[in-house]
Amino acid sequence: MITKPINTNIITGFLGVGKTTLIGQLLAHKPKNEVWAVLVNEFGEIGIDGGLLNATVAGNDMPTRGSGASSTRKPSVVIKEVLGGCLCCVSGLPTQVAINQLIQQTKPDRLLIEPTGLGHPAEIAKLLTSEYYQHVITLQSSLCLVDARKVSDPRYQDHETFTQQLRMADVLLANKAQYYTATDHLQLQQFLSQLHLQHTPLITVDDHFTDVELIQQILIHLNAATKSQAVLTPQRLLARPSLSDNWLSNEQPLSDIDTAEFPPTGFIHQTNQGEGHFSNGWLFSAAHCFRFEPFMAWVDTIKTSQVLRLKAIVITRDGVLGVNMVDDKLTLDELDDALDSRVEIISDIPLEHERLQQELLACLLDQF
Repeated sequence: MITKPINTNIITGFLGVGKTTLIGQLLAHKPKNEVWAVLVNEFGEIGIDGGLLNATVAGNDMPTRGSGASSTRKPSVVIKEVLGGCLCCVSGLPTQVAINQLIQQTKPDRLLIEPTGLGHPAEIAKLLTSEYYQHVITLQSSLCLVDARKVSDPRYQDHETFTQQLRMADVLLANKAQYYTATDHLQLQQFLSQLHLQHTPLITVDDHFTDVELIQQILIHLNAATKSQAVLTPQRLLARPSLSDNWLSNEQPLSDIDTAEFPPTGFIHQTNQGEGHFSNGWLFSAAHCFRFEPFMAWVDTIKTSQVLRLKAIVITRDGVLGVNMVDDKLTLDELDDALDSRVEIISDIPLEHERLQQELLACLLDQF
């Protein structure tokens, strides 16, 4: 039984701006006595952000050794994914299903929703403020991450989703500020003025979010009211639910590729397209192992092509590797564990996926 509405925040930002990194740090510094849930939406069909977040919080969510805590105790962080960029669709059904299941399973104190960088957050905000969730969810402050170096690029300035994310935000985070020039700062201020957003709180941060005082400041912002409640007209698409657990039950499964049955090859290739962008993703069973040097050589070839984003979690002979590439800047992390290997590429032009796949397969220990 739900006794009080769940505090909920939407965290937006365009592709590769650092949303997942921020959420990981917020989870690491959340109140210890609270249960938080995270709903992640990815444009691609291969879920990677959820795995990266799970790797970030796993160490903080384990029972303390010698404390007598049970290893089966309720986790304080639960993460779910909806794939294919469908959180923001007008019908809202994938969002409803995912939220209902997540609340039923965890009954969280706080719910963080991370739409895909190409998603329209207004659709999610309308659903969350509708009569359907009136007594279940309290929509609080919405955060939007923005890279000041992008605002002068017409591909961003003229993109409806980019400007909608900024307009929807209660707080703006100018991320990756360690790379800004004075001109970048000025262009961001001018662009926000053009959108009449000069009075929206703006916090300048670097892309690691390691400043504890800064994270505490952002945590305070999470509890503030959202302007979305004032500017959005609640939808009356659905009947108001009761607060019983029966309402939260929904047998329609999440789009979860973890449960996929692998073909004899041991891997799956998935594609998606929309909003002028294209994704190619591969999921490999744990039976496949990558060779580190050939895989990194393949990543280097991707850096030189017209690719906006590359994310990967791959099992290698030397351990589990996390890869994040944005704007030709590559970040590598060593992860503790992975149930499978995943690679996702996002571009603004169609890619030769068959060639990319053959090159990727050549990086496996058991080459095809």
